[in-house]
Amino acid sequence: MPLSVETADWLDLFARMAVATSAGAALGWERSRQDRAITGLRTLSLVGLASCIAVLSIVHSDLPQMNADAAGRVIQGVLSGVGFIGAGALLRGGGDQQVHGLATAASIWVAAAMGSAAALALWPLIIGGVGLALFVLLVGAPLERRIRDHARQTPAEGDRQDMKERP
Repeated sequence: MPLSVETADWLDLFARMAVATSAGAALGWERSRQDRAITGLRTLSLVGLASCIAVLSIVHSDLPQMNADAAGRVIQGVLSGVGFIGAGALLRGGGDQQVHGLATAASIWVAAAMGSAAALALWPLIIGGVGLALFVLLVGAPLERRIRDHARQTPAEGDRQDMKERP
């Protein structure tokens, strides 16, 4: 039988919300550090918190039909709804018709998933998820730039660059 809000350990609930907010803030910090004007620390913190509250509200409700399916539907709704926020983060730039903001949109989804995991007290998922997401965001951008720069070179330029980098 799930605990009602009245009998739930308030410190535990607050800790789960704080972890969800912090997980979103960690991703938002990286987006802000990269000077992404679309979303940042506040937005992703709130996405994590909102998804945590949504899941906690169903998990700790006194609904007679509350079961794992109900929590699953809430999480599914949160992740689907967050897709609309992510779509707003996508911009098409200039005449080159390049899409910008995909990493930010993906970060919004990760923040929502971290909030859901915090609500369910899945601490290893949060630690691993935030760690891997930050790794991808911090290491991925320079790696992508390097790959793009290498792809733009002619084969002869690439060979010369490779020879410079090797002793």
